[in-house]
Amino acid sequence: MKKLLAILFALSAITCTGQTSKSKDEESLIRNLLIDPSPHEISEILFDLRKQDLTPREVVTHDSILLSNSNNLYILSHKVEGLTHYGAVIIPANSNEKKLPIIVFATGGDGMHKEFDISQDFNHPAVQFPSFLGEEYDNKFIILIPSFRGQQLIIANRKYHSDGDVSDAFGGATSDALALLNVTLRTFKQADESRIAIYGGSRGGTVALLASSRDKRIKRTIVVAAPTDMKALYHLYPDQFRLLFFNDLLLGKITESEARRKFVSISPIYFTKELPMVQLHHDKHDPFVPAEFASSLIDSMTLNGKTIDSYFYDEGVHGFWSDKNYWKRVQEFINPLTE
Repeated sequence: MKKLLAILFALSAITCTGQTSKSKDEESLIRNLLIDPSPHEISEILFDLRKQDLTPREVVTHDSILLSNSNNLYILSHKVEGLTHYGAVIIPANSNEKKLPIIVFATGGDGMHKEFDISQDFNHPAVQFPSFLGEEYDNKFIILIPSFRGQQLIIANRKYHSDGDVSDAFGGATSDALALLNVTLRTFKQADESRIAIYGGSRGGTVALLASSRDKRIKRTIVVAAPTDMKALYHLYPDQFRLLFFNDLLLGKITESEARRKFVSISPIYFTKELPMVQLHHDKHDPFVPAEFASSLIDSMTLNGKTIDSYFYDEGVHGFWSDKNYWKRVQEFINPLTE
């Protein structure tokens, strides 16, 4: 998120060169898009999202890599909305064809982040590559790591570039994650459709929530430092997110109606009644995504009778924490899927 804001500041400066203020017409247009949707509008949008065709197409296995922990990492490509998309799937060495639960790792970064390295971007105090879950959990789960559109996935000296617009960082990324899930279920007979979790940090946390609201197969969702309300995010950083959220509309590439549906569809706060069990982690003094985003999700889920376990930290960072209980809580939350 930090990198996203820095890049968008720069883009905003370029875009606004020679302009003393935004067009009143543009401001009015955006103001209309920010009106809270009605329950009927939310239901219609969700219905359309769930009808999206994410059937596996043109699936190719490009590489099989034996990791140092003896698990096998496969790089697959497939088509999503006509775009070639890459993802990694890690199968435990001891699977022996038995059914295993699945966890999807939705990566963070930002809407301008054009690459991520599997062996580096997951290195945080709790877990070190090639371990993703730790304490033998890597032998109990099939792990999915989608690249997102426009991104280059890197493992060792191998690079795989997914098609598409990297700025389609929420809605498009959610489709990519769910499409890779479908590919995995079709390709690997060990994958258990009845035991699926998703984990995401920052932008990946938003994707995790959006994917969980769209797909009822996902039973548990772990969210770390995630923007949950895109309207609130826009109000917090209007100049930056105007480019990410509304540029296609302002350039005439899509209609106002299309822009409205797209904007509502990427805001998890509107779909909380559709969510499964959620575990939430957020820093009280997160410098980029304020804790109010977490509190809003908690309030909405509670109002809708949903289960959410929330943990707040006090380290003043955006992302992962040194708190020794942090990853233990994640493991305990996903453990029921192994039983």
